[in-house]
Amino acid sequence: MHLRRSGLMAALMAAAGLLVPMAARAQYATTAPDFTKLGFPNVVASANIAAGASGSVQYGPITVNVPQGALPDAVRFELLEAPTSSFQAKAPKGETVVADFALRIVDQTTGLLVPTLLKPATFTLTSSSVNSASVYDNVTTTGQIVPNAVPATITGDVLAHPVPAALAGWVVLSPKTAPAATGAPDFTQHGFSSVVATTNLGAGAAGTLHYGPITVAIPAGTFPAAVKFELLTAAPASIQVPAGQSLVSALAFKVVDTATGQLITKFTKPIQVTVQSPAVTSGSTGFSVGANGSLTASSGTSVSGHTVTRSISNASSGFAVTRPASTVAGATTPSTGGSYCSITSSVLLSLV
Repeated sequence: MHLRRSGLMAALMAAAGLLVPMAARAQYATTAPDFTKLGFPNVVASANIAAGASGSVQYGPITVNVPQGALPDAVRFELLEAPTSSFQAKAPKGETVVADFALRIVDQTTGLLVPTLLKPATFTLTSSSVNSASVYDNVTTTGQIVPNAVPATITGDVLAHPVPAALAGWVVLSPKTAPAATGAPDFTQHGFSSVVATTNLGAGAAGTLHYGPITVAIPAGTFPAAVKFELLTAAPASIQVPAGQSLVSALAFKVVDTATGQLITKFTKPIQVTVQSPAVTSGSTGFSVGANGSLTASSGTSVSGHTVTRSISNASSGFAVTRPASTVAGATTPSTGGSYCSITSSVLLSLV
């Protein structure tokens, strides 16, 4: 979406954050503009930061963290804002200004404005308005919105960007029409609220998760990008099994692309799920669990002795294992504990 702006005002990009800072107070190559007089009149947060120390300012969904060694002199570090409506008329067509800010860094000894940092600060915005198509752009001293040369890092609803200087203001823009959904339901919002096992996998890496009687084997090459893989479990009462059946285990997956924050729907290779428990019998059945809670018999389930196996190639449904209710005489209900309860509590597996 923003390729149309990628070649604009390269010189301003350098002035807005890519100048190399000097080490001493008197050696700054330029003076800093006072953005309280250039469109960002409100000082919404401030902090006194000692020479060489780290610090941060925070206001609402915005946080700016200053690393140790970024400022060689003691300063008052101010976070500035303006009403987002001030910049909306200047935003590219089809985009909404969801946040804006500028910095005012005042040397406590001289009272002069500090233009650059020896190490970049980090701006973070956490907002439901952030999505994979959001961008971080500069605001010039004349109030124009122009591209920033460095792409923002976006993970879910969190956008982050380095801030190496106080020579521009900034806005975060999101398209008025959000990008199309990936099609993968978030099963933490559909009955599988407990995250019982998690692993972070590099691009193409293999992995294994264990929880109670459940083992999830992820072969190498399943995910071409780095992901966070979560194993989820549901409360037994939330799974409505067919009449004459008792629940053995119910699970789901939540797989998140760590670079984009998007939920992943399809797997390049099937994941192998194993449920091994004394409660599994020859009459056990596997079901796909829809986001609406519906159960559909799964033809891909294999039962051998006390072990159920299933290959799962997408994240569009959960998975439940049942047994005939009459198979185990006198078995306790899931709410009373005992061996059956320990099995149901290990439910997890979101994909068929």
